[in-house]
Amino acid sequence: MRLAVILALAFVVSGCATTQNEPVSSSRGMDRVSPVRGAEINTRLGIGYLERGQLQLAMEKLETALRHDPDHVPAHMTLGIIYEQIGDQNRAGRHFRQAARLAPNDGAAQNTYAVFLCRQGDYAAADRHFKRATADPFYATPEVAWSNAGACARRHGDQESANLYFRRALEIDPGFPDALFHLADLYYQQGEAFRARAFLQRFEFAANPEPGALLLGFRIESSLGNRDEANQYASRLEREFPRSNEAQQLRGMESNQ
Repeated sequence: MRLAVILALAFVVSGCATTQNEPVSSSRGMDRVSPVRGAEINTRLGIGYLERGQLQLAMEKLETALRHDPDHVPAHMTLGIIYEQIGDQNRAGRHFRQAARLAPNDGAAQNTYAVFLCRQGDYAAADRHFKRATADPFYATPEVAWSNAGACARRHGDQESANLYFRRALEIDPGFPDALFHLADLYYQQGEAFRARAFLQRFEFAANPEPGALLLGFRIESSLGNRDEANQYASRLEREFPRSNEAQQLRGMESNQ
């Protein structure tokens, strides 16, 4: 399932940096700045290394940030992301959990922890944290949390809640691609191809083409008996994404016909 995640980048840049409130020192040198400022600087450096794929250097800077300020939420969030990437789920969970505990009303922290919980199969806890995220009146992208909650509900087999959550995302942003794609796929799986097509068309208007959407379009049109339209999707998939898993699936489907 697709789970959209807003990383710690925006959280750091926005200035929501810590639970402390210390003035920045005018002294020069990293060892003489305030703990708050030291944590902010090292977290920004860590995120920069993360963006470049230099995970070890990123971790070193983020650990330094936490030595400056053990309650620095963005550092915990970013470390959680890195540990999850390298497969250390225990440490990832510890940092995500700490960020969520330190910022119980922050949408970004709650959404990120909820995504992790969903990936671990703790659907009930994930749902609670998604709802905390959407309750934050200052969260810039609540549609992300609602769509993530819908994707998590789908994983859990709760199609009714999934539909509701995706529609709440679209109430906030009618062109939010993730929710549109999910609803198209959800209705196709439920045998409602016409409704699936409507949401896929809205997705195609809102987002760049991607292999999953092209394969879904092929399936929808094939189920409706529209061979020409189905072939158009198949041709685009082969032309634009020939090495994708979806293109391989398409070839397998066609070879079995």
